[in-house]
Amino acid sequence: MENFKIAILCASEKSNYFQLSNCFNLDIYTASRSMRLFNDNCPVICHPPCAQWSRLSHFSKVNVSDKNLAIECWEIMQRNGGIFEHPSGTSFFKYVNADKKNMISVDQHWWNFPARKRTLLYFHKYHPLAYPLNFNCYPGKVHINLTGESRSLGTLSFNHWLIDCIIQGQPSARGRPAFIQKSKNDSSAIL
Repeated sequence: MENFKIAILCASEKSNYFQLSNCFNLDIYTASRSMRLFNDNCPVICHPPCAQWSRLSHFSKVNVSDKNLAIECWEIMQRNGGIFEHPSGTSFFKYVNADKKNMISVDQHWWNFPARKRTLLYFHKYHPLAYPLNFNCYPGKVHINLTGESRSLGTLSFNHWLIDCIIQGQPSARGRPAFIQKSKNDSSAIL
């Protein structure tokens, strides 16, 4: 699978994806290499800016261009297949009327992020692999000094898992994740 190309859209300039590009064929788009230049048919992993869509959007500086990046990433992901990542509490998935059956909620702490970081992942034409549940409990309050940029960076292991979901997660024929099955006696989904 070394020639299997994956585009990473809206990555941070300091993203761990650059370390992983030594092992995988990654086409990485950052602020300095705009994802608006992307013109390929390979699957994508999208990390668009979330400030305009988050629960705390009223505290963010209005930036229509950043807000539109999420919409553009969504359209590319719908066309090419891939994964769209946004924080828990985002209003974006409601805005695009995303099918919740294609979404999972994870905590990036499971991949060694130094704090709880609830994240929603939308899968289109691919499905998630098994992921590492981590039930570590911290006694009392934990004070972690995370700067703005370090809060938004994913860990190396999380980014690697997302890549593996694309490489190993077989594209589903109807675009529905393979982890959702119908029960014989019930029309509800079983995860």
